[in-house]
Amino acid sequence: MKCLIVDDDPLICDLLEHFCSKTKGIENVSTAVSGFETINLVNSSRFDLIFLDFDLPDITGKDILNILDFTIPVIMVTSHKDFASESYNYDQIVDFLVKPVNYSRFYKGFQKAHSFLTRHTEQEERIFVKEGSKLIKINLSEINFFKSEGNYISIFMENRKILTLMTLKELEHKLPNFFQKVHRSYIVNLNKIDFIDNNAIQIEKEHIPVSTSYEKELLKKIDLLN
Repeated sequence: MKCLIVDDDPLICDLLEHFCSKTKGIENVSTAVSGFETINLVNSSRFDLIFLDFDLPDITGKDILNILDFTIPVIMVTSHKDFASESYNYDQIVDFLVKPVNYSRFYKGFQKAHSFLTRHTEQEERIFVKEGSKLIKINLSEINFFKSEGNYISIFMENRKILTLMTLKELEHKLPNFFQKVHRSYIVNLNKIDFIDNNAIQIEKEHIPVSTSYEKELLKKIDLLN
């Protein structure tokens, strides 16, 4: 599980990072100290869980929840108790931790997030896309990669290709962890990669470029899968 800790207090970040290091199932942790940094990170990388403070120096955690349309589970970690009841209006919030946080309470929140992800992954084993007037069911495990074609996406599978009206940005956060964006125009199924060489991915006969900005994230993801 890849986690993002959002808090402008370095002591809280250090504490949560320490808790994460003690927890089996959390393999990668990033931190952010402001709302705008958080938005940029979430838009450029995929996270499985976010620990989100309410009080940030630029915008609030509530603002972030309203700005970002993500399905990532969120654990609020804050001393802002008044938001506790309102937080249940956000489907992605799985728990609300009040500072100071101890490990047992942290771990209970982690278990809730893990259950959320398990249910969400089961739902995402397939997607429905529109091709012309038809809605077509596609098993995600059959997809080799997605390619942006302006306001459309080409979905490449072993024996067929489907063109559907959708953008990569709309699609990206709906996909499970074995998909990774490697270029502004491509999202690949990591399980379908034959090899990577000279900043390019080979999937069957297709040669897919890897942008420098996505290369580090790709290699991290592959290492985690291994």
